[in-house]
Amino acid sequence: MGQVMCEAQGGSLEILKGLVGIDTTNPPGREREAALWLEGLLEGHGFLCEVQDLGDGRANLVAVAEGRAQGPELLLNGHLDVVPAMGQWSAPPFKAVVRDGKVYGRGSCDMKGGVAAMCQAAIRVMEKGGPGKGRLKLVFVADEECSNLGLRAYLREMEEGDFAIIGEPTGMEVAVAHRGVSRDYIDIYGEAHHAALPDTKQNSSILKTAQAIVAIQTMNQELEGWRHEILPPPGIAVTRLEAYEKDNVVPGKVRMLTDFRLLPGMEKEEVSRFLRQGFSRAGLDKVQITSHFYMPGGEIPVSDSYVAWMLKVRGEISGSLHRPQAFDASCEQCFLANAGIKTIICGPGNLAQAHTVDEYVEISQLETAVMFYERAIREILG
Repeated sequence: MGQVMCEAQGGSLEILKGLVGIDTTNPPGREREAALWLEGLLEGHGFLCEVQDLGDGRANLVAVAEGRAQGPELLLNGHLDVVPAMGQWSAPPFKAVVRDGKVYGRGSCDMKGGVAAMCQAAIRVMEKGGPGKGRLKLVFVADEECSNLGLRAYLREMEEGDFAIIGEPTGMEVAVAHRGVSRDYIDIYGEAHHAALPDTKQNSSILKTAQAIVAIQTMNQELEGWRHEILPPPGIAVTRLEAYEKDNVVPGKVRMLTDFRLLPGMEKEEVSRFLRQGFSRAGLDKVQITSHFYMPGGEIPVSDSYVAWMLKVRGEISGSLHRPQAFDASCEQCFLANAGIKTIICGPGNLAQAHTVDEYVEISQLETAVMFYERAIREILG
C-alpha cells in the first residue's frame, strides 16, 4: 500500500489536483480550460492532441498515440464537466484537499479521478515505448452532465473504433450496462376557479394531478415485473410540480416532470405510449406529454469476449474473482455502443459520493485504476 500511495502522490494524484482546480461546473461548463491543460500535459509525453472547440468556452480533448503495427483502437473516455458545488463544504470545492487517504473536491469522484487515472496510465505506457499495435485514444468530453454535447460532437467526426472504457465511478468493478432516462413534461388541465367555491364537477387540475401520481405508482408496479440479466427494472419518479395562478385561485393547469429510467432498447415512442396508456387507464385522457430529455440505455452482452477479457485483467490486479455489474446511473456507454464500439464502464470512486457535499475519491482506488487502465492498454494494444 505504501508504494501505491507513493506512486499516486507523484502521478494521478497530481493530475487530479490540477483538474479539480479548474472549475468546469455545468452549466455553463467552461471545459475548454481543462482540455487545454490536459493537452499541455499529454503532448509532453508524445500524444498528438486536438482540442475540439464547441463554442462558448466548451471543448473536448482528443489525444492519440499510434502503435508500431496495425491493430485495434482502444478509447479511454471520461467527461470534464461537473455538477454545481452546492451546500456547506468543509474545504473549498475547487481546491483538491488530501485527507485520510482521500482526495476531496468537486469532481474528484465524478469523474476527474477516472480522467486522471487514464492520463497517468497512458503516460506510463508512453514512457515504456507506447502501444505496440493499433491506436490508443483518450477522449475527454464536455457536457456529459446535461445534454451530451461533447460526445455527440466527437462521434460525428470519429473514425471507426473497437473497444472503449468509460471511467465513471464503479468502485473499480467492471460494469456492462446502464439504464437510460426519459424526462417528460406532463401537463394536466382542469377548470380554474375561485378557491372559495367547491369543485362540484371534479374537474380540478389539482385533483387530476393526484390521480396522475397514483397512476404512476400503478405503472411502477407493472414495471417491477420487467427483467434484465444485470439491470434493475425500469421505474418512474416525479421530480417537479408546478401550478400557480394566484393565492385564491385553483389553477387551470399543473405541469409535472417525470424521470423514467429505461432498460436498453426502450425507444422514446415506447415511453410516451406507456405513459399515455397508464394515464388513460386512470381516466386521464386529456394530459399532454412533451419530451424534455431522452437518453437510451446501454449495454454490452455479459457473454462478450471483451467483458471476459476485462474481468480477467481486473481479477489479476485484485487477486479475486470479479463478475459483471450494473452501473446504477445513466452514462454515455449507450452512444459508444450505438457507434459499434464495445464499451465497459470501470473507474475509481463510489457512485454514492457523486454529486454530494465533500465529494471524494480514495487514493488507493485511484492507483488501482491506473494499474487497470495500463494493463488493459497492454492487453489490447500489445
